Amino acid sequence: MNLLGKLSQFCCAALVASGPAVAQGAPDVQGFWAGGYVDGRGGQIQFQLTIIDGLGELEYNASNWGGLGFAICEYLFPVENGQPGKVLRNSGAGTGNCLAEPAFTLTRANKDVLSVAFANPEIELEAAELSGVLRPFDPAEAHAPIANLDILGATPGMTLDQIEQLLADKGYQRQENRDRLMEYQDFTRDMLAWGRAPNDQGKPTDWFFASFSAKKSWAPDDAPVAMSIARDWTIPTSEAIAGATMVESLATKYGPRSNSINEARFYDRSGTVLQDAYSCGDGPHQPIQSSYQLDDQLGNEEISVTCGAVLDAYVSTDSSTGRAVRLKLRITDPDPLWDDFWKTWSHSEGARIKAVYEGVAGATGKAPEL
Repeated sequence: MNLLGKLSQFCCAALVASGPAVAQGAPDVQGFWAGGYVDGRGGQIQFQLTIIDGLGELEYNASNWGGLGFAICEYLFPVENGQPGKVLRNSGAGTGNCLAEPAFTLTRANKDVLSVAFANPEIELEAAELSGVLRPFDPAEAHAPIANLDILGATPGMTLDQIEQLLADKGYQRQENRDRLMEYQDFTRDMLAWGRAPNDQGKPTDWFFASFSAKKSWAPDDAPVAMSIARDWTIPTSEAIAGATMVESLATKYGPRSNSINEARFYDRSGTVLQDAYSCGDGPHQPIQSSYQLDDQLGNEEISVTCGAVLDAYVSTDSSTGRAVRLKLRITDPDPLWDDFWKTWSHSEGARIKAVYEGVAGATGKAPEL
């Protein structure tokens, strides 16, 4: 598999069902890990390693690299207690003179790095340090709670029933005509809408939206939780709220804004608002796509798991009076988003690896008489 194929966004992935895992993979080595080296003499080598539910796939792409020369090689193996079992070459994939059976051990150097130590001298590396491009969400790494980071009491991570009760108590009603269902093979995701304070045409002027994690055919008992929530309020003149008052209210509840251009707040993993920031910093892990909805907007954005939650806020004012006429608020939490991404992506990728492994391991027939 090439790197771009591995990193395709989950919105476009074609998922297939998988059976039980061959063995239970050690959680500390699961993920998609990648990295590469150059030797200063025109040679280079790239590694991709995927481990899901007790099975692994290793690919290396060597270009004028020492004893390996030019080769693209792929191997499958079971994972037992965090280490590879018997490594099998997939002779149907790759080109060049491939190692018959690489010998290597795995060490989790830190949460973002997996070290692969090869015994084969042709690799010419004591160990390859691979970055965690995709890996499972670990609850022990959850970002710190952030006080008051809610919209009308609702927060990402809540179930539909919890949000429904909170909103009902505040006069919101479901607006099923504004719901959106995103369908994929074996799972769906809901984007749901509520509204209150209808105008003369009966259309709500105060909207609440929530995007939920997947309903999975292979895990029907997993209750979806909100990954992103939003409020879109067209403020009536009767409220008589000055724009400056609304901005001050945002600061009082959510803390200082992250920059002087807009009302966004980016929180770090410890729960502190980042300053002089216009986005979250990049890390080894691939950003994850998040979908959201507002009254007049449907969009997607990339969320970095290196940060905590992200608050996007916008206050529109009447230029002649300075009064606030519209408020848009969105809160996206990377943790439920990360957890949902891994569970859906690894389901399909694990099924693919399992099918290839069983095909390679099962090719035991003798050569026919010719």
